[in-house]
Amino acid sequence: MPNTNSQREKLRSQRKAASRKTTTIIIIIIAAIALIVFGVQMLLNQPVETSKLPDQDGFALGNPNAPVKVEEFSDFRCSHCKDFSENVEPDFIEQYVNTGKVYLKFYNFPFLAEDSTAAAEAAYCAADQNAFWQYKTQLFTYNTYTGAYTESNLIDYAKKVGLDVEAFEQCLQSDEHLDDVAADKVYATTLGVNATPVFSVNGTLVYSNELVATVEAALASASE
Repeated sequence: MPNTNSQREKLRSQRKAASRKTTTIIIIIIAAIALIVFGVQMLLNQPVETSKLPDQDGFALGNPNAPVKVEEFSDFRCSHCKDFSENVEPDFIEQYVNTGKVYLKFYNFPFLAEDSTAAAEAAYCAADQNAFWQYKTQLFTYNTYTGAYTESNLIDYAKKVGLDVEAFEQCLQSDEHLDDVAADKVYATTLGVNATPVFSVNGTLVYSNELVATVEAALASASE
């Protein structure tokens, strides 16, 4: 009997320890989920820039008569496109577009995921209200999140940048720009684009790390 009692006590002790471990794991998981939810909520509540950029016209920025024409081909699910948009493009616009040296135009090249096309359609709907560049910021802000480009989220982004939400929603649901997105892809393909982000500088295709040097060379050539 003493051995039996000892085994029972041992089993009870093991069960209590396992129960405590399970409880601890559950608490950790709940805390982690709470932190994630809090982080997403903080992200959703970030201040949004809604002011127009100089010479903003749909997908284009700058003077159409600038000596250098840059075409940007991008996918909203592309991590390198996000990096360029957030960390390189603002300075590029300030230095080259706002000074009249470069005319910049964005083209959709959705190929990485099924919802890349949904994001591209939404970008067109935002461009209809001349708010593409502000809306693009929202698309790239959330591009790492699963479900970032569901219809409800795309509409929420439209609200954040101050669009006419009813018109935006009608545009999105009508698929009226699906052919425009397809045309962007065809145009990019004819130029030889097969990745993102890729840029055409006066007809020469380059990657983002070559963009500034190629633009500088084109400006030097134009001034000769």
